[in-house]
Amino acid sequence: MKEMSLNLEYIHIKDVVFGEKTFIENGVLTVNKDELIETVKSDKLINIDVDIAKPGESTRIIPVKDVIEPRVKVETGKAFPGILDGYTACGEGTTKVLRGCCVTTCGKIIGFQEGIIDMSGPATKYCRFSQLINVVVLADPVDGLTPTEHETEIRMMGLKASLYLAQAGLDVEADEVKTYKREPVDPARKLPKVSYAFLIMAQGLLHDNYVYGLNAIQLNAQLLHPNEVFDGAIVSGNCVTASDKNTTYDIQNHAIIEELYRRHGMDLDFCGLIASPISTILAEKERNAMVTVNLAQTCMADSIIISQEGGGNPEADLMLICERAEERGIASVIVLHDNPGPDGTSEPMANTSPKATAVISTGNDNCFIELPEMEKNIGYREQLHLLSGSPADCELGNGKIKVGLLVIMGSTSNSANGCYCTEPY
Repeated sequence: MKEMSLNLEYIHIKDVVFGEKTFIENGVLTVNKDELIETVKSDKLINIDVDIAKPGESTRIIPVKDVIEPRVKVETGKAFPGILDGYTACGEGTTKVLRGCCVTTCGKIIGFQEGIIDMSGPATKYCRFSQLINVVVLADPVDGLTPTEHETEIRMMGLKASLYLAQAGLDVEADEVKTYKREPVDPARKLPKVSYAFLIMAQGLLHDNYVYGLNAIQLNAQLLHPNEVFDGAIVSGNCVTASDKNTTYDIQNHAIIEELYRRHGMDLDFCGLIASPISTILAEKERNAMVTVNLAQTCMADSIIISQEGGGNPEADLMLICERAEERGIASVIVLHDNPGPDGTSEPMANTSPKATAVISTGNDNCFIELPEMEKNIGYREQLHLLSGSPADCELGNGKIKVGLLVIMGSTSNSANGCYCTEPY
C-alpha cells in the first residue's frame, strides 16, 4: 500500500510591506492592501482593514480571534478542503508555506474568550506569535449579527486572507522543503506503538472546530492521517480561553504530531492519530471515549497520548479516555494545563482519575502578569476588561495592566506549542 507523502515547501518571509501588487521577492512579502480587503469582504462585515505588526514593535493586537499560517496546495491553488477547496487533495502532494508570518484576525469582541498578542515586552515570553510578522485583518459585524454569525464571518475572513497571501508564493522557489511520510517500521524492531488522541472542541456556543468544513459537533472520533492535520483538514472556530485554545496556526504546526513524526522509526512507531471531539454531554463523552480507545486498539497501540483543548469540562474527556485505555492495557499520557487559582491553592483540575499516572502540565494560566502600555493598539484596547482572565481592576495607571496569562494567545497551549508558564505566584 502506498503511504501518503506530503511535501511542505517553506518560503521564509523576512518582511511584509504594503505595495501596488501582492508578490514575494527576496523574502519580502508585498501586499496590495485594497486587493486583500476586496478578497475578504462580506456584506455582514464593516470597517474592514489590514495592518502589519512586526516583532519588537511597541504594538498590541486586541482582541485576537485566530492566527493562521498562509498555506496553499500547489495542485489546486487553494487551501482548507471543505471550506475554500474541494476534496481532491489533502495530506499528500505539495503545499507552499509562508514561514515567518501569519494572518491574525481581530475586531470587536465576539464572546469574552478572545486574547491579545504583544509584539514586545514581557508578554512575548509566552506568545509564539510575537515572533512572527502579523498581517492583521480587522472587521466589525453589521448591526443585528448574532455571535455565531459573527464568529463565522471572522473565521472565513481569516482563511480567505491566508489563502490570498499564500497564493503569492505559488511560483516562488522554496527555501526549505520537509517531507512527511510514515514509513512502515520493521516489526522485528519491536518499537512501542504510540497513538495520539487529538481532542478538539465540539461543544457549540462558539466552542467548535471544523473538520473538512464540518462542525466537529456532528462527528464521532475518527482516524486521520497526521498529514491531513498539517494540510488544513482541521481549522479553529472556537472562542475558548486564549491561553489554551489551539489556533489554526497551532493545528497547522502541531508540536506533538511533529515530535511523533521526528521519532517515528527511531524509538517509537507512530501508529495512529485520532481526532476526538469534546462534547458537553456525558453520554457523548462516554461514547467518544469508547470510540477513541477502540480506534487506538485498532491501530494496535501500546500507548496513547491525550491532549486537552480548553479547560474544566474537557478534563472529563481526558480522564474517561485515560481510564478506558488503561483498562484495555494501553498506557496513557495526558497533556493539559492547570488552573490552581491566582494564589495556587485551588484544585488545578476539574476532574481527575487514579489511573492518570503520567500527566504533563503545559503551565499554569492563572498566573498574573503586568504588562506595559503599547505605543500602538490594533483593534479595541478598551475591550481589554471583557477578556476572560482580565480582572475588573486590570488597569494599574499610566497604561499599565495586570492580567492573567489566560489573555495571552497560546501561552499554555496543550498542543505543546506554548511558552510554558513557570511564574511564581
